[in-house]
Amino acid sequence: MSYLYNQIVLFGDSITQFSHNTDNKGWGAALQNLYVRKLDVLNRGFSGYNTENAKKLLLHILPKKNNSIKSPKIYLFTIFFGANDAAISPSNQYVPLVKYKENLRQMIKIIKDSDSPYYSPDTRILLIAPPPLFEKDWEKFQEREGKILPRKLETTAKYAQTCVDLANELNIPVLNAWKLFMDKSTKTLTENNHSLSDFFVDGLHLSNLGNEVSKVFSKSFYVRVSY
Repeated sequence: MSYLYNQIVLFGDSITQFSHNTDNKGWGAALQNLYVRKLDVLNRGFSGYNTENAKKLLLHILPKKNNSIKSPKIYLFTIFFGANDAAISPSNQYVPLVKYKENLRQMIKIIKDSDSPYYSPDTRILLIAPPPLFEKDWEKFQEREGKILPRKLETTAKYAQTCVDLANELNIPVLNAWKLFMDKSTKTLTENNHSLSDFFVDGLHLSNLGNEVSKVFSKSFYVRVSY
């Protein structure tokens, strides 16, 4: 009989999807390496997705609690959305702030509500608030791609804070990527003459330096799931 490793599931948008890119020293790949032979780290990142898409997709990712087929336990489930929700209306990625918060709440409820078909009492949830972006680089990237998906730093900040507020309200662990990057960029700018731009390949997705910063993600996970 094959041995079933318990799992860490990384659920999010393109920032999660690209986290296993070893060319950019992705934080997901680093997490996989950290838990090799201990836990399987599954990447369930979906480029372009917001919380409205995610809450529907979640039902196809989670095992049902009455599933007769033996399956690995999900030890930790991360929910990392907000970068696309914070797109400026009328973008089809835009989700109003109130709805964003409610969508996050519903996803948590799907996992933690005992009446849910997907109830998993042993699964730990970690919310991750969206990081900042560098507007000028993102605008240039969009122009080259012939797309119009505007983002504003101050808008994304509101979504990050809403994610943190919900986590505190529900007493769920949260990793504030916004604060992590803003604090780190200020320090790095002072010490190494870097700017916030250096943390991203296109103003939104993480560069090598950005993934170096996000290795704190792995340390946060380690605290949550060490055994």
